Formats: sequence, C-alpha cells, structure tokens
Amino acid sequence: MNTIHRSAAAAAVAVGLISLASCVEGPETAAPGAEARVDLAAGADRRPDVSLAIEQAERRLDAGREIAAARQALSEVLADPALTRDQRDQARLAMSRVLEAEGDREAAIAAVESMLGEHAVEEPWPLQRAAERRLRLLVTGSEEKPLPDEPADAERASPFARALARYFPVPESGPRELTVTVLTFGGSREASERLKTFAIPTAIRALRQEACPRCDKVSIHRMSHGTDGWTQIPAARPLLGSSLAVFYFDLGNQRIPARYDADLPLPTADIVARLEKGEGLIAVRERAGAPPAILIAAPRKAQLPAVEEALAAMAEVPAGPIAVPLPDGLTPAEIQAVVRTGFPAYRTCYEALLERRPDAAGKIPLSFAIHGDGTVADVQVDAAAATLRDATTDRCMVEATRGLRFPAIGQKTTVVYPIEFSPGD
Repeated sequence: MNTIHRSAAAAAVAVGLISLASCVEGPETAAPGAEARVDLAAGADRRPDVSLAIEQAERRLDAGREIAAARQALSEVLADPALTRDQRDQARLAMSRVLEAEGDREAAIAAVESMLGEHAVEEPWPLQRAAERRLRLLVTGSEEKPLPDEPADAERASPFARALARYFPVPESGPRELTVTVLTFGGSREASERLKTFAIPTAIRALRQEACPRCDKVSIHRMSHGTDGWTQIPAARPLLGSSLAVFYFDLGNQRIPARYDADLPLPTADIVARLEKGEGLIAVRERAGAPPAILIAAPRKAQLPAVEEALAAMAEVPAGPIAVPLPDGLTPAEIQAVVRTGFPAYRTCYEALLERRPDAAGKIPLSFAIHGDGTVADVQVDAAAATLRDATTDRCMVEATRGLRFPAIGQKTTVVYPIEFSPGD
C-alpha cells in the first residue's frame, strides 16, 4: 500500500550510478610497503598550456569550424610524453569528435572503445561517464540509458546456480581456493539477489557438502562486476574470456547494438525478432575453456525479472534458445512506477484538504483504465472502498490521474490503485 505523509511534502531522491567496480568476497591482500605517490611538481609548469590547447580544440569542435586546426592541436597534445592520464583521456575524447566531424564514424567509435578497454575494470575514473555517453551516442544516436538498481549479496543458491557450479571446478591439488567471476551487463541486481540466480559460491559449497560432508572446505572468492548496460562491454573485454558473462536485453534502453553480436549468445537481429513476438528469451552459449555467456531478454525492461525467474528455476543449462511466456498487460512494477510520478499532485490535493480538515486521513482507491497507447481514461474514486471521502479532493485526485502516461503496449489494462493519506506527526 502506498502512503503519502504530510511531513514528507519535500522529498529528495538520490540515484546511484553503478560502474564496473569490483565486489570481492574473501580476503584481500596488499603488497607489503605498497605506496601510491603523486608528484604534483612534475610537469606542473606545462599543464595549464596543455589544458588550454585541449579546451581551444573543443571550442572549435563545438563551433563546427577549423576541424583541421583542432586535429593538429590534439595530435600535438597526444604526442606529449608528459601528458597526465586525465589530460590524455580528455584529448582522446576530443579526437573522437574530430574523427566524427571528418566523417569517419567507425574510427570515432573505435577510439572511445579503445580508451574504455585500456581502463579495463579499474575503479571509476574521471571521464568514464563522458566516454560511456559518447560511445552510446555514436552507436545508437542517443545518450539515454536505463537507471541502475542497487546491488546486493547472495546467501543461497538457485537451481540454476547449482547447474553453473560445474563451470568452476575446485582444484584437486594444492590450495583449496577458487575464484568465481561474474560479469553482468544491465538487468536488476535486486531481482538477481532475490532469485539467487548467480549465487554460484553458495551452490559450490552446498554441492561439496552434499557429496562429501567431511571433505576440506574450499575458500571461494567471488568477483562480481555489475554495470548499467552494454557500454561497459569494451572495458570488460579483458575478463570476458574467463568469466561468466550475463547480458540483459530489451527493446528499449537495454537494447545491445549489433556491433557486439560476437559477445552475445545470439545475433541481435534474432533476439529482436523473437522479442517482437511478445515473448521473453533465454539463451546460453558455451565457450571453450570458460563459463558460458548468458542472455536474459524481454520486450520491456520491467519484464526482465520474470524471464530471470524462469532461468533461476532451471536445473540444467539449456542447450538452445528458450522462449519464456510473459503475462499480458503492464506489470505491477510498471504501473506503480508511473503512479508514483503523480504523488506530488496527489500530495497537493491532500494538503488542500488539510487546510479545511486538519485531521483528515484515510484511503482513496483510484480506479482507471490504461489504453493501449498509454493514456488514461475512466478515472473514478471507488467510493465503496474509500475510507477518506471529500468531493473536492476526489475531483483533484481524478484530474491528477488523468494526466499520467504509461508505456504503450497495444492493449487495455484496468487498474485499482489505493492511495492512503495520513497527517504528519
């Protein structure tokens, strides 16, 4: 049930961006005496000139003129051995723009992919987001990306995690240690945690315990690299050949471009053709000497957890593509996400009521239809189920609901959504 409190009239929302940062389960070891040093004096007398040269080149590019002069300036900057790493990244991003302006879009893309690949899977770096945005823009024509979900740890294993355990054999001799590396591109970390889809270390321990209760325990290190989408594929290339790779795919923002077909279990054209039928899709590609590459796909992002739920329940790794039936209509999560965008307007309706009735509290159930194009109609308050009644507030709530816009899925959905109000403490 959704509750709006008067005391929460002003709310702040924080969105955390997930980068390709490592989460490590197990002990970490630092080299004795290791020390990172930064020499602020080295090259300090030249740094302002270099930064100015890059900035001037960027201004030329912004203006769409003197492209040759911008290339010359950036080439000279990039040839400087004293260049700092951040300055080099900035200059290379600008050079990608030069290549695009000269009509060599493929070279512009390759330049950004090369830079992302060189940074590999290190901690977030200053121009990482700018590089990802540029790659997304060059490949798809849009900088838009799906919002990330919050990460969580796994404590138990799904049937599918047990099936994946065979790809991570425990050494028969030497130290009983094992590293499990999982790369995920997109998807919902919350859903994976809830379903325990890739809780492979837990599965390995459970299988060993079942097979040999008195055998020595194994030390398992779990390396989990979770990203918010396909732009991290170039950076993850050094690990793709030895890690479990999981790709999430939908027909919206998580649609992976065809240039990365070689990394996926199926070509993107085949994936899209299957999703356009309205079904979800699971596909696994076996890889020699490495864990498999896994695809979890659905027409809409909100349907991906349903597909992953089907995958988590599998006791065997599928040999071929698996179609996953999906329920008709919008998902509860999609409906809830849109209705919540109307909360500020609902709050205004309630605040106006409190001016007249300071102790007003209760539930206002909203009944409405969502047409196939996402528009709302037939909005009314379910008077029989309401515990807070006020004609003016009802009209205000109905009007606010009419302004909501839902994903267009081509069919009608009927909704009853209760909103509960209570005064602040």
